Amino acid sequence: MWNRDLDVLVPMWQGADDLRVREAPAALAALTVPGTRRVTVPVPAGGSEREGGVRHRAAVVDAYRAHRDVLARHRPRRLLTLGGDCAVEVASVAHLAGRYAHRLFVLWIDAHGDLNTPASSPSGMAHGMPLRLLLDDDNDDPGDALPAPRCLSPGQVALVGVRDLDPAEVAYVRRHDLTVVDVPTWDAQPTRLAALPPPGAAVYVHLDLDVLDPSALPAVAVPTPGGVSAAALARSLTALRADHEVIGVGITEYVPQLAHDRRALVEVLDALGLRDPLA
Repeated sequence: MWNRDLDVLVPMWQGADDLRVREAPAALAALTVPGTRRVTVPVPAGGSEREGGVRHRAAVVDAYRAHRDVLARHRPRRLLTLGGDCAVEVASVAHLAGRYAHRLFVLWIDAHGDLNTPASSPSGMAHGMPLRLLLDDDNDDPGDALPAPRCLSPGQVALVGVRDLDPAEVAYVRRHDLTVVDVPTWDAQPTRLAALPPPGAAVYVHLDLDVLDPSALPAVAVPTPGGVSAAALARSLTALRADHEVIGVGITEYVPQLAHDRRALVEVLDALGLRDPLA
């Protein structure tokens, strides 16, 4: 089992403009063994007009502040985040960056880079922006439409399973030489994931479930063909936990209402140590 101080359930949907994902935290929580404490972050019920290049900006900002305040109150050193959409990761990763500073290493396991800014995003959806908001780069100001903790350097991040990038994201990856592991490489060498964090790293795993191929798990907000298999993902996560200190996990973009076989999801949750091994 993976022990942690706090589970936060953040039923935010506005970052993806998809009401379905607000059901994800509760559905994921029902499949996992609770940590020491489990808290649901209060999230605004409605949306708002596009503002500053961001759809539902006011709701996203309010949810971020509520999430940040919960983390400040409980001060976890090990944290499980069950989203909603990927924008929930901004508060969680920023909190742990404050705890672990340069030891923190983030594995962004996702079909998408989430590296847009409000200015570069074609859709204006905040769930395509969280990693960029977390990256510290004075030459690429993401603007002030959303909170931007800027707490990570490019060397503290690896993109894993990414396969759908917008042009501005491609340019950013190339300009900053971000580490990228594509799906064919990963499928062929599942344990390569464990080789990415440096020795002594405190590892945060961001897991957008759309990294899985839709044939394995179609119940995600943005299904993207060409994904990794559940078996390869589970092997990767098992090897990672054996070799490194995992201090945070975030799971996002699940749509439990869609028809799917839960076995792939359960296999991944087992690999993360989130289920009862006797169940």
